[in-house]
Amino acid sequence: MTILYGIPNCDTVKKARAFLAEQGHAHSFHDFKKSGVPADRLPAWVAAVGWEKLLNRQGTTLAKSVRWASKPPSGSTGAFIQPRAISG
Repeated sequence: MTILYGIPNCDTVKKARAFLAEQGHAHSFHDFKKSGVPADRLPAWVAAVGWEKLLNRQGTTLAKSVRWASKPPSGSTGAFIQPRAISG
């Protein structure tokens, strides 16, 4: 089964959920606001696309949950995510 990760009020997520439903594709939704970022998945996502693509730096949600590092430590995701933003 496909797991769609996102924030429910995001327009892109709304479109993706509607598309999956219209296509009859079985899926579940992981709400980042309610369940946080799954800590076990984050390293693979960063390795696949880089931390810059994973974060919407223009949104208000990020500003509330992340403290930015001016220069990310070696091997980090580039941001220090507070514990409430990560599940696991």
